Amino acid sequence: MQIVRRLLIGVGAIALAATLLTLAWPKSAHALVAALVQVTNTTANPAVTLDAEHAARIPYESTAIGSFLGSNCGGGVVGCTFTWAAVPTGYRLVIENISATMVLGGGTPLPLGTLTTTDPLGAGTSVIFTGIYISGAGPNDSVVNQTVKFYVDGGQSAVAVIEANYKTFIGQNAATITGYLENCAVTGCPPIHY
Repeated sequence: MQIVRRLLIGVGAIALAATLLTLAWPKSAHALVAALVQVTNTTANPAVTLDAEHAARIPYESTAIGSFLGSNCGGGVVGCTFTWAAVPTGYRLVIENISATMVLGGGTPLPLGTLTTTDPLGAGTSVIFTGIYISGAGPNDSVVNQTVKFYVDGGQSAVAVIEANYKTFIGQNAATITGYLENCAVTGCPPIHY
């Protein structure tokens, strides 16, 4: 009986030791793994939270003065052309809004415009936008302010043609595009399919 008792105490001690190791091991392993993968976000060592594509965007806004056959737009229903500077090589311009102020001789027809590029291969790719006539608003009788999504690649220029009934007036008709430039070295500037 003495032998059985010692044998049971020995087996019990081994079982107790195994149980204690089983309970203690996961906590120490978990603490070790947690210490290895812990992310801290301090002012001295901030975590990166922006993607490279958004960080590489450069805000863009530019205004162009309209012209018709080399002179100021005026004297009837004509298509006034607004041409912006070429987009730098290695960049893509993403136009998100176009706005314009125009001096009109009458409220009809309402201003109707197209936004395109100087790219001969991009013929047919354009965005159509409209304006409103503001009666008695002073010298700027018409405005355009429309959200668009249009892309102009490096080396090309954005071009808008706005047809309206322009007043014979020695003044300026101006259009502004806003958006951002993408750095193609970062984003790759994949082809745009309209």
